[in-house]
Amino acid sequence: MTGDRMDEALPLMWGVGEDSVLLYHHGQALSRRHFWAQAWQLAESLPQAGAAINLCEDRHAFLLGFVALILRGQVNLLPPDRVTHTLKGLAEEYPGSYFLVDSPQVDLPLPQYQVDSSLPGSASAGHFSLSSTQRVATLFTSGSTGHSLPNHKSWGELYRGTMLTSQVLGLTGRTVQLLATVPPQHMFGLETSILLPLLNDLAVESGRPFYPGDVQASLQGLPQPRWLISTPLHLRACLRAGLEWPQVEGIVSATAPLEAELAAEVEAGFGGTLREIYGSTETGAIATRRTSHQSSWQLHPGLGLLPQADGSCQVQGGHLAEPVSLGDRLSVDGEGRFTLAGREMDLLKIAGKRASLMDLNQQLLAIAGVEDGLFVLPEEAEPKRLMALVVAPELSEQQILAALRERIDAVFLPRPLYRVANLPRNATGKLPREVLWALIRSIKPA
Repeated sequence: MTGDRMDEALPLMWGVGEDSVLLYHHGQALSRRHFWAQAWQLAESLPQAGAAINLCEDRHAFLLGFVALILRGQVNLLPPDRVTHTLKGLAEEYPGSYFLVDSPQVDLPLPQYQVDSSLPGSASAGHFSLSSTQRVATLFTSGSTGHSLPNHKSWGELYRGTMLTSQVLGLTGRTVQLLATVPPQHMFGLETSILLPLLNDLAVESGRPFYPGDVQASLQGLPQPRWLISTPLHLRACLRAGLEWPQVEGIVSATAPLEAELAAEVEAGFGGTLREIYGSTETGAIATRRTSHQSSWQLHPGLGLLPQADGSCQVQGGHLAEPVSLGDRLSVDGEGRFTLAGREMDLLKIAGKRASLMDLNQQLLAIAGVEDGLFVLPEEAEPKRLMALVVAPELSEQQILAALRERIDAVFLPRPLYRVANLPRNATGKLPREVLWALIRSIKPA
């Protein structure tokens, strides 16, 4: 989807209160005025090109690169991962581009340009408006359901989607500090940790803490009110670390379904309200729910669902230039609310009984002692027989299967069940299909 409903000038950054904080970087507060001047300085020094692959991990450097590229009329290419195969593929598809990095990288297949986040930024360059039809980013699907595909984003689509999300989360007109454990190259991370601060009076911590202790320290270093942007996998790890958490007003989760029990534990542990976002690379955020209290999702204002003859759905309206097909099967109640029945390719029928991999995975993860895991349907399986990969250091295979028998129908019990040390998930908690099957081939008996 590359179109835009109308061409209009839209601001690139929130224009009120230039001295308000945009970033916290190594304990220092960075104002919007300073950042804006830095972005212009960087833009003037960038190479001539149509696009750049923005690999910056530090959120300050990423933000500088993201805005500077837009100011130069170049497109941010945002890869789903940093795997050599992925980066080589992008280099072949966009041969005139270059890499933006925040530290020197080795073996990159195109020239690299390092972002200097210590630019002096001595003067403000004023406000800047952007055509809503200008393409500013291309994101790529994670590859968890097959090959990664490009999605082109205009500024109008990103701007309008962000304003909707701000409204739904109750962040419009507020001053809040954000900490994100997700990368900015992913749609969820881009919307919540880059676009929300750019277009609101919100400040974001530049780092991306990984270990629970680092998350705790980063939260403690931010003024209140604080919000945490994370994933179910990371939130589960934080709770199991047994730490005392600083007060967090809001938590936002996405990238994988969140169990109601875990959501309630997160709210109790952090002391704030958890909101889960439903969306995709193709659509951005389109619905939310308070998972500890609601099983159904509320569609964002201005959006509508179009049921299709084959049982699938399209979403239209709002920030979207045209209807977009959804990969999940939805049960719609006609009031802008819906529940998930699982992805089309995840729906199972075995021995006349139905289930979805999404539901089975949630039952597996709800078992005490299971740290991570998932069900897998081998493509060649006939008759259908599920397998499972489970991270549960303190549990035996028999204990896991016994716990599953209490939760799911026996026909869906995995045979075989492999206990593994960890699952090689990417930075957003997803398992790209090629990576998953490489792991299975490495542990499956010949």
